[in-house]
Amino acid sequence: MEALAAIGEAFFTSMFEALLDKFNASDLIYFAKKEKLYVDLKKLEKKLLIINAVLTDAGEKQVTDRTVKIWLTELRDSAYDVEDVLDEFAYEALRRRLTAQPRTSIRTVRCWHNPPSLSCFKWGAGTFRVKMRSKIRGIDARLQEIATQKSDLELRENVEGRAYKARDQRLPTTCLVNEVNVYGREKDTEAIVERLLVETTSDAEVPVIPIVGMGGIGKTTLAQLVYNDDKVAGFFDSKAWIYVSEDFDVIKVMKAVLQSVNGGVPDTNDLNLLHIKLKEELSEKKILLVLDDVWHDNYVDWTSLIRPLEFAKSGSKIIITTRNQNVAKMTGTLPAYQLKELAYDDCLSVLARHALGRENFDGHTHLKDIGEEIVKKCKGLPLAVKTLAGLLRNKETYEEWEAVSKSKMWDLTEEKGGIFSALRLSYHHLPSHLKPCFAYCSLFPKDHEFDRDELVLLWIAAGFVQQKGDKQPEDIGREYFSDLLSRSFFQQSNNNKSLFLMHDLIIELAQSVAGDLCFNMEHEVQIDDGQHSFEKARHVSFIRHQYDVSQRFEIFSKRKDVRSFLALPLLHQREYCYLSSKVSHQLLPKLKRLRVLSLSGYFIGDLLNSIGYLKHLRYLNLSRSAIRLLPESVGYLHHLQILILNHCRELTALPVGTSRLIKLHRLDISDTPKLQEMPSGLGNLNSLRLLPKFIIGKAGGLTLRDLKNLSLQGQLSIQRLQNVVDIQDARVANLKHKLDLKELALEWSNDLNLSRNGPNQLQILESLCPPKDLQRLSISNYGAGEFPYWVGNPSFAKIEHLDLSDCINCTSLPSLGRLPLLRKLNIKGMHAVTSLDPEFYGEGFPFVKAFPSLEFLRFENMKEWKKWISSVGNVELFPLLRELILHNCPKLTGNLPRNLCSLVKLDVQMCPVLTNSPLSFPCLGELNVADSSDAILKSMVNHSSITKLKLERISGLACLTEELTKALVKLEVLEIEGCNELTCFWWNGSESENLPRLKSLVLKNCPELVSLVGEKQGLCCFSSLKDLRIEGCQKFVCFPEMGLPYTLKCLTIHDCEALESLPDTFRMKDCNNPFCLLEELQIVGCPSLKSVPNGKLPLTLKRLSIVNCNNLQFLPDDNWNSASLLEYLCIKDCLALESFLESGLSIPNLKILHISNCSNLRSLPKQMQNVTSLRKLSLSDCMALESIPPGSLPPNITSLKLRNCINLKKPMSVWGLDKLNCLTKIKIAGTCPAADMVSFPDKEGVMLPSTLTDLRMESLQNLESLSRALESLTALEQLHIKDCRKLRYLPKTGLPASLGRLCISGCLVLQDKCKKDRGEYWPMISNIPCLEID
Repeated sequence: MEALAAIGEAFFTSMFEALLDKFNASDLIYFAKKEKLYVDLKKLEKKLLIINAVLTDAGEKQVTDRTVKIWLTELRDSAYDVEDVLDEFAYEALRRRLTAQPRTSIRTVRCWHNPPSLSCFKWGAGTFRVKMRSKIRGIDARLQEIATQKSDLELRENVEGRAYKARDQRLPTTCLVNEVNVYGREKDTEAIVERLLVETTSDAEVPVIPIVGMGGIGKTTLAQLVYNDDKVAGFFDSKAWIYVSEDFDVIKVMKAVLQSVNGGVPDTNDLNLLHIKLKEELSEKKILLVLDDVWHDNYVDWTSLIRPLEFAKSGSKIIITTRNQNVAKMTGTLPAYQLKELAYDDCLSVLARHALGRENFDGHTHLKDIGEEIVKKCKGLPLAVKTLAGLLRNKETYEEWEAVSKSKMWDLTEEKGGIFSALRLSYHHLPSHLKPCFAYCSLFPKDHEFDRDELVLLWIAAGFVQQKGDKQPEDIGREYFSDLLSRSFFQQSNNNKSLFLMHDLIIELAQSVAGDLCFNMEHEVQIDDGQHSFEKARHVSFIRHQYDVSQRFEIFSKRKDVRSFLALPLLHQREYCYLSSKVSHQLLPKLKRLRVLSLSGYFIGDLLNSIGYLKHLRYLNLSRSAIRLLPESVGYLHHLQILILNHCRELTALPVGTSRLIKLHRLDISDTPKLQEMPSGLGNLNSLRLLPKFIIGKAGGLTLRDLKNLSLQGQLSIQRLQNVVDIQDARVANLKHKLDLKELALEWSNDLNLSRNGPNQLQILESLCPPKDLQRLSISNYGAGEFPYWVGNPSFAKIEHLDLSDCINCTSLPSLGRLPLLRKLNIKGMHAVTSLDPEFYGEGFPFVKAFPSLEFLRFENMKEWKKWISSVGNVELFPLLRELILHNCPKLTGNLPRNLCSLVKLDVQMCPVLTNSPLSFPCLGELNVADSSDAILKSMVNHSSITKLKLERISGLACLTEELTKALVKLEVLEIEGCNELTCFWWNGSESENLPRLKSLVLKNCPELVSLVGEKQGLCCFSSLKDLRIEGCQKFVCFPEMGLPYTLKCLTIHDCEALESLPDTFRMKDCNNPFCLLEELQIVGCPSLKSVPNGKLPLTLKRLSIVNCNNLQFLPDDNWNSASLLEYLCIKDCLALESFLESGLSIPNLKILHISNCSNLRSLPKQMQNVTSLRKLSLSDCMALESIPPGSLPPNITSLKLRNCINLKKPMSVWGLDKLNCLTKIKIAGTCPAADMVSFPDKEGVMLPSTLTDLRMESLQNLESLSRALESLTALEQLHIKDCRKLRYLPKTGLPASLGRLCISGCLVLQDKCKKDRGEYWPMISNIPCLEID
């Protein structure tokens, strides 16, 4: 790793080149001359140029010469200082230019803290000059010393780089392979062989099959397997294997092919003669040519190579292996074969084969577990497994294998070659501008999924994206990303195709090349041991914790030159996280060299004005935070390019100074519902490219005219169009020429009290014609009676999604049927529309299909819509429609469109007069019908394709008829809800035979339902039923005597007041299989139920809940003997229950036990201490419970909750809680003599385990103080105190430093002492990230 990480060369080389370019900027030269500092800057530039001449040689020598490495480190630090100085010049020049312009007055901003003076932003010219001259001279002196030392170090000028070639020299590959050592590539081999054996016509170009994947994934091995396949050998007349590698020499490759074909080596380098010779040799041969490890992507060279092969016999093929998708696209005539990671079990076999010489671990069982850990490190890369296996060859002790498991891959393999060399070679082949971009990705933790555009923005802010002509930085950055993706450094996520991730070993490679310049605090447990790694870090990232205390960030106290402070989320993290105010208010303002600041996802309500001190800041991300107002000092961040505020749902306003951020490229304020106004002057931000929301103000505010000079892209929502005064503003806005807009939303107010000037709104909408490449359009609350010509015009050929909402005065819909790519159409609240006429489809124009691409169509709240004309001559309507939704169209009658041959889902609700619509939907799979009569069901008879049916509030439905069930032979899911006349599911049990595929049956809120069948029939014929739920059926009495189907896995019974019994046993009578597969049983709100069956519970049962069954008296012990798989047991509100499990708790897999409001329960199950699987134990309102014997608690519980156990008297101190080393959460609430103490915990601090992270106390009437013993809880993160009315003291020595959340309510005296800024305890608690003091 030393070779790559010595000085973070990925950053340094690129930065040095960019730094030298900055000296030539005309603005810098002009301003420096004006400030009489130009000569000083030229001196710096001259020294840097002299040093630059020896950088390549220094980079080579630092690998072996530590003195050179130190020299480069000092140079790097000085170069960063030079860049900061140049940045300050640019800032000051911009500040003065803006100061000279007329300024809008700055309003007062409410803030928790008094904002500091902003005088720091108002330097005089003399002050700036003096300060800069001092800085420049200090740097100049350091550079002079560095330049002098280069001679002492014997560094040579203009030396070409060569070291990595020597280090990463690899042996050429050959076609030979030992198939015994290869695992898991059978399907891949078969797929490639199948492509090879396809005959091709003689006039076709030679088929080229690229095999693509990251280094070490097994591309060469796959090619070898294919090359040596017997069927391949029989198909081709000749084969040639050529190892190409980085040096793509056309003549060399041709000679190798000729040698393979005829055994001779041509004694010529004449390309023409080689072409002719190869053509002659191949003209009568069907050849297979494998070009292994191709890097070169020059199309001219490639065509020169394959030209003679085009004369080969028909059927000839070429296979290339490459890491680069661009190479595959350039060479391949067939789709590239993307090779995936090797399966886990196959990797395990590779490890066993190469480390132990065996097929498996049968003879070394003591190594299997640690072997599995080693395989996990390799993440499916067979070369990585093979490399580690080589290190373990002939090593058979657990300790030796464990050492490899715990070490970093690069530390293990750098000097051994293998996977490290393979991946390092990929890095060295990157162009210089991509190297820092890749190295910056070392900030990401393993398995982190990232968005392309978010990463590009970080690169831009960090200064890695080099401007090219008129191209926008975002476009250039996306090209960088695509290049890295094509080179297999990134992979598309399997969970979300819009996200990407990096293989673990690629991340380790990024960490190695970034060196000490990037630091990921994911490994913060090692910070104390590796403090040196952080000392030089310029870019720092960390994963957000739920509660981030200031202690975590103390390492920043001595680091003032950090450039990136990047908060990253945990996977699927949705809730707010909390950050200590000490970090946001005290630490961050001191990091004055920050370029990137992300506090995304934190519950931050405000920022101090001191954020304005961060004059180098380019990127500020407060997305998904609780920010309400940004301080006005944000307007002084003149370098700011990216301001991300999306999903800030508490944000109410933007600073007036936002209009001064003339370098701003992106202002992302999407999903900010409380933001109802925007500052005027945003139209002056000519660099702005992304502005998702544009709110038109009233007089003096933002106007449509302000859009004129903004070249916006992506998404734009123009809101409050009712505030437009001058119609000309809409024309001046010039939307049609904003060619990069893809999504446009036009919104008027939904307040009916506001004036809706129809004619004016028509002219405004007409003038807001968007660009022709628009993909999504939304129009809301439009008040005119018709739409302008452009809405629905087929010239908008790229529109895919269209929403028309609450345009209540429009009497007809626009002609939309000729939009060729429209896939999704939502029409809502068009109250004046009474009919869908032929114009809707585009009548009057010769065309064959209307809505040719539409897949989703929704009509909602169409109160006056009566008629749907569903046929227009010979025009085919909706040929691709998959989903049709009709909601709340109370007057709609007649027929729906017929012959919707692609319709998969139909949802009809609150359309009561739509009853006689014959349906002809052959692909219909899901049907939802609500608020109608049973007459509509007759139209379903011919739809045997339906697999899911939901019926809600269907009048007249007493049961399912035989005619209906016969038509539902493929039905898998059936839900019936709110059908007040339903008395049974069916009358005759034989009808159930018509539903052989039914998997889920839900009957809900059917008050007259008495039983499932009218006759005494069972459910056994439901041979596929897995889920049965009966909820809110008050008259439901019992299940059929014939029992339940053996396939049933989940049985849920809720709020069935009349239910008296469950099936007598869970053995199924008269079924082919007498046993039940039930895994989950829930019984809730069944007060008439007195007992559960006096037999054995199903062997398969995993979850059992019995809640609010007030008359349930006993749970026979015999029930539990077979419950060996039970994991979850919840018994609540069973007031008559006195005991259960008196013979002992012998459920070996039980993990969660909840017992609540069983007021007659006298004792807990015996032998609980033997249930080592139990993790959560909750006892609430068990009034008769008398004791928890010492040592009786399960040893591995992580959570213990006690509430209102009024007879539980033995003190907690004797329960042995301190012996429970897994316990992390305790909650004590209500009257409980065992916890009745004045001070908590006890003074000795031995009552609670040090593992505790969450402590909750509620309604402890005698509690007066928290003792200093809390200090011993060094892992405590949450402390909740509620309704402890006598509590008045916190520990004098303070609360644990780990505490991230403190909640106090109903403790009036203590709350007063914790008042913000005024309370006695405020200094003690003010830095806790999450404070909830009610």
